[in-house]
Amino acid sequence: MTIGNVRGTTVIALCAIGASAASGQATFRIVSYMGRWGQPIGIVEGSPLVFYSIASTPQPVAFSITTQGAKTLLASFPNTDIQAPLASASNQRFYSSYSPNYTAFSVGSTPGKELYPKQSTAPGFTQNLPDGTLLAVAAAQSFYLAKGDTAGTVTPIYTFPSGTYLPHTATYASDGNYYGVSYLKNGSGNVFRVTPSGSLTNILDFPSNTFVGNPPFVPLVQASDGDLYGATPNGGANGTGTVYKLTLSGQYTLLYTFPRGLDYNPTAMLQASDGNLYGATWGLNGRSLLFKVTTSGQYTLLYSMTTTGCLCLLTQGSDGIIYGTAQAGGPVGAGAVFALDAGLPKPAPQPLEFGPRHGPAGTRIRIWGNNMLAASVEFGSVPAAAVSTSGPNYVWVTVPAGAVSGPITVATPGGTGATRESFYVE
Repeated sequence: MTIGNVRGTTVIALCAIGASAASGQATFRIVSYMGRWGQPIGIVEGSPLVFYSIASTPQPVAFSITTQGAKTLLASFPNTDIQAPLASASNQRFYSSYSPNYTAFSVGSTPGKELYPKQSTAPGFTQNLPDGTLLAVAAAQSFYLAKGDTAGTVTPIYTFPSGTYLPHTATYASDGNYYGVSYLKNGSGNVFRVTPSGSLTNILDFPSNTFVGNPPFVPLVQASDGDLYGATPNGGANGTGTVYKLTLSGQYTLLYTFPRGLDYNPTAMLQASDGNLYGATWGLNGRSLLFKVTTSGQYTLLYSMTTTGCLCLLTQGSDGIIYGTAQAGGPVGAGAVFALDAGLPKPAPQPLEFGPRHGPAGTRIRIWGNNMLAASVEFGSVPAAAVSTSGPNYVWVTVPAGAVSGPITVATPGGTGATRESFYVE
């Protein structure tokens, strides 16, 4: 059966989630079967242990879900194609869009939705950015790399040449550039870099067996070592996908090639709090796999969902557990939200960028990074006032009286981190 269309990619589900067998040092559980809300698309933590997602059929809905499986319907949408999973924004809302009307929308923690003016492109938001906007891959007559603001306005950064690039993912990296994966209809593809000013460089080419049959696309992950890590859904020596490393300058290292068989073809990957990569496979014979790969390429099978064939998307929660969505299976074939406990520590905060860089007491600062839910903030040893978080990536804070110039420190239940740059008190 067809289970969804995410940024133009149709996915076919084969089997159902049922009893599963552990294959590694991890504990798997179903958080909730989807029931009448079918085929969930991605998952993002909005407040501690409350997650947000979209279900694509029979009528698209946005919902929140707790780690105990309590679901809340937030909004429903026309019977149309959702372009991408929800992306958390700097205003405590979550954004996506639908076509063919090219309409961006957002939802919050309470039921209700905001619909934004129709655009000339259909944005698939992929990531939030330090300046409070959202990165997007957009499509209309051509494909675009674009930015969207919280009012739903989409502005192209770069227009890809017609017929030469079909981009599906994009990631903001620490050098200030955007990196993404694109493919061609012959099954080949590439990794590209686009500068903020709109200059394109192709930094890696994939052979023609890499993107066969319009498969799912795995976004690039910039790991804590500064390198990019990715997975190809097909290709490699066995045609079942690979995991690779890529420096920002384009130096490629093959880390792992999946074995022959129908249990493979990766669909998702993230770097977790232990520094390792965790991912999921499509499992075309009805056995999707959850796995770990070290950044040096050592593979470990963690769990085999023995009666599942799914497109799985993953995130690590603030409790250290990996949560995911499976777009097929369950009692009525509608998919599920699941949890994989691999004994990982709670993720430490990573405050990466902030602005403004200077100001007097009372200045409002936006800090952008990772794993910053339930944060407290200090300027020197002086606690900040009016701290609020917006998803795991933004902290808003007011500079306190007596603040000291220097790096800003962010603390959460997972640990403490400091900005690389200093804030200067005026």
